[in-house]
Order: sequence, then structure tokens, then C-alpha cells
Amino acid sequence: MTEQLNSFAGMSKRDFLQKLGMIGGSAALYTAMQGLDMVHASAQDKPPVLANAGNGKKVTILGAGLGGLVTALELSKKGYDCQILEARDHVGGRCQSARKGKVITEVGGETQVCGFEHNQYLNIGPWRIPAEHRAVIHYCRELDVALEPMINKAVHAYYYSENIDGPLKGKRIRQVEVDVDRAGNVQELLAKAANSGALDDHFNTEDKERLLEYLASTALLDRNELTYRANRGRGHKMGAYPGTALDAGELSEPIELGELLKVKIGTRWKTADHPAVMYQAKDGMDQIPFAMRDALNPGQVVYNAEVINIQQNDENVVITVKDMNSGEISKVTSEYVISTIPFSVLSSIENNFSEEIQDALKSATSSPAYKIGLQFTRRFWEEDDMIYGGSSYSDIDGHYETSYPSSNLFGKQGDVMLANYKYGRGSVELSNMTIAERIEHTLACGEKLHPGNFRKHYNGQAISKAWHKDRFALGGASSFRSNRQRRKNVPTVVKGEKRVIFSGGGISPYHSAWMTGAIEGAWHMISEFDKRVAQV
Repeated sequence: MTEQLNSFAGMSKRDFLQKLGMIGGSAALYTAMQGLDMVHASAQDKPPVLANAGNGKKVTILGAGLGGLVTALELSKKGYDCQILEARDHVGGRCQSARKGKVITEVGGETQVCGFEHNQYLNIGPWRIPAEHRAVIHYCRELDVALEPMINKAVHAYYYSENIDGPLKGKRIRQVEVDVDRAGNVQELLAKAANSGALDDHFNTEDKERLLEYLASTALLDRNELTYRANRGRGHKMGAYPGTALDAGELSEPIELGELLKVKIGTRWKTADHPAVMYQAKDGMDQIPFAMRDALNPGQVVYNAEVINIQQNDENVVITVKDMNSGEISKVTSEYVISTIPFSVLSSIENNFSEEIQDALKSATSSPAYKIGLQFTRRFWEEDDMIYGGSSYSDIDGHYETSYPSSNLFGKQGDVMLANYKYGRGSVELSNMTIAERIEHTLACGEKLHPGNFRKHYNGQAISKAWHKDRFALGGASSFRSNRQRRKNVPTVVKGEKRVIFSGGGISPYHSAWMTGAIEGAWHMISEFDKRVAQV
């Protein structure tokens, strides 16, 4: 401990906070900043006002995901003749929910048919809406899409580590226990650093007193000794919650710091747009694109229409379309084209775009994503483990997150659980498994989180989705990942060329995997389109 305290000596306040963040993570940094009064609390909330009337000009929109649907909605209001060409047999793009009858065929994979009972579902695409995403909420309000709370963090859910040594290896630990123990130990370290005089040269007396006052007020430290100990924030031992009369219960004992530091799960603080309570569309996220579709005129969306060639000139754009059912080839000529096709997919479609545009589109990176949902006959995670919503996390090979349903809480007909979600690294290996292997892997992981329950209450119905094996998505998101790529390519694709505009989530590289990325990207590009029309 002495070496740790001495490491803080001889530093400015800024350097102290920086080093503390490196050692204790953002939780420790935030704690210190709160005590020093250094913490104080973008999104577009409505579509742009367009200056020009459409006057019946024909606009062909490529893709009926959220970006394409929003583009058609807003331009139709201004009098444009909008038609959407969609390769799938439904709207929504990546915004999909799997319910009974849903068919999923991945590139090079088996065909799955969803068999979930009781009208239950799994959001296989977007599954969370933070309050910051006001663009999504705008359309939910405008189109009467009911939203309900989505519990993103449940303190009774588990962290599970098996790639460590010591007594915590292969042991389920409640998140509240780990989270509070980490915070309490860091607070004790801060208090000892302050009281030892290690910070005196760089914190004035007032700063030091305010910091110590804050640490004493958190109820995690003994107010006199300022040492971390069992506390009500951490909670009581299982089966020892306070009862009647003089039964005060028994507090649970903290994990020894040395063992706690071995656990790497749950160390990273979620970004501010991943709070404990988020929102979801009632009855499935696909209700959002369905409502957008219903707000359009019948026939505005043409399904099973795969775009295979785009040729443009100064006067119009000619799109070659293949009917996914009949194989028939046809051509569509339009005054303007707005493409919301993911950049990684669009770059492989034959076109006569400039070399600059083609290079920019090919520079977009696709992120693999994998989800699998299992249906259970009993809500054992609620009844046995007191987990209502939220997610458990582990370092099990091939597993990251198990998310418990926030809908139908306390229900008597079980539910569908997002039993494993992997984004980026590791998701490719999972998607290369057969469907039977995916299910078995998920059951084996689940048994470690919920021994004796996962296999017992699984009813045999499952659905999985590997987004990088969806030929019309090729990933959970497609955009520019590095700042260098963004600076180089975003201005190019935003500029578009001639009578073609590029839109969709790729225009919003900082949230391209979110629904708001597609919507705000569409808003930005219809504003650019409005300027383009005025110049023609």
C-alpha cells in the first residue's frame, strides 16, 4: 500500500487524476472527480426543414432499412415521387425481430425457421434505445410506436470468470458485489492517500477536506477509520436479508482485494448511452420500421428487388434490378437516387461511380455480430436468481453477454433470452458453427451461469443470426472505423456525385451500429439533397 501511495506524490491535480484513472479505471476517476466537484452533466430531435418542393420529381431510394424509410417519409411530405427498392421481402434492414415463422438463411449456412411460442420474440438486430437517441424517439412518438423500459443493468446478474486462478475461478459473483467492492477499495485508497499527506503538495486544504467528506458520505467506508467494510450498498448474505422484529439480517463480506483484482469482467464502464434503464419497442424493435412502412403509400416499397447495377449521368440514373423470386431483370430510370445500402455491400455492386467514390466506399469496414436466443418454459433467472432484465457477463470461450428479457416481467410462460451476444472479435468463430453446435455451445455456457436450469427449462426453440453472413448487410455495421479513414472518406461520400446521394448509417460513423445512426444519417443527407436540387 505504501508503494501505491508514494506513486501519487509529486503530481499535479491533473496528473493525479490521469494516473488514478489508469490504475483504478473510470470508476475510480469518477469517484475522485465527484469529491472535487469536477463532474457536471447531440442528438438531432427532428428532421430538417427542406426549402424546395418536390413537384413530382422521381427519387429512387435503395434499401428499406430505417434510413431508406425515413428518406421516403420526409421527401414524400415535400411532394417528391419516392419509390424504395428493397432486396429483402420485408422492411427494416438490420432492424429485425425473430418471431414464429421468421426464416433466416445465412450465406453458406443452414436455413432456420423460428418456432417461438406465445408470441415471444428476439430482437436479432437493434435492441436498445438510449434517451440520447431522440431521432428514434421522434418517430416512435410521431407514428405511435409504443416504447417500454429495457433494463440494461441488473445488479443481481452475474460476472463469471474461469480464466483466472484462486477462489473466484468458475464462481458466479453478483455484479453488485463486485461493483461495490471495487468502488469501496478505491475509495479507501483515496482516503489513505489524502490522510497520509501524499496529496498535500498538489491539493489545497479545502480540496482535501471536500474529498474526504465525500468519501465518508458514500456509506461504503467506516466514517471514522475510512476503511472499506461490509455495507448495505453491497447487500446481505443470501438467505440473510433482514426479517421481522429484531432480525437485522447479516451483511455479506467483501471480496479480498487481491482476488478481486484478478476478475477482469465488468471493469469497463459503459458509455453514457448505455445507462441502467433504456427503452425498447413493445412487441419487438421491428414495430418501428413497420410503422414507417404503414405511413407510406401502398406500393412505395418494391420488395425482392436486388440492385445489381447503377449507371449515372448528368441527367438521370439507371438502376438494373433483379427480381429475387423470378430472376427477371428490369431497369428503373430515375431523376435522383439516394442509396442507403451499407457501404460494404454497395461497393460490390457494378456501377460507374468515380474512382474517388469507389475507393471511399471500399474503405468502409464491416463489423461482424452474432446473436442467439433460446426459449425457456420458466423464468428461472427471475424466480431463482432475482434477475429482472440486465445482463450477465463472462470470459467463457465464445461467450460475452447473456441478456435477460425486460418484457413480460414476472410472466408465467417463460420467455426468450438473448443467451449470447458477441460483437466483433469471436463472433466469426461462433457463426462458423452449425446451428446444432451453436445451440450446444450456448447451453454449455448457460449452465455455468445458471447450473441445472438452462438445459432443464430449454424448450428446444432457438434462433441465431450472424450479421456478417447476411448478404445484404455483411456485418452489424458498415462505416469508417479510424479517425484517419473518417477524415478522408466521409466528406467524399457526403458530397456524392451527379444525381446520386449516399446515405444510411455509414454517414454517421460514430453511431453507425445504432438505429439513430441510420435516421440521423438520412436527415443529414436529405438536407444535402435539398441543396443539390436547388442547384440543378
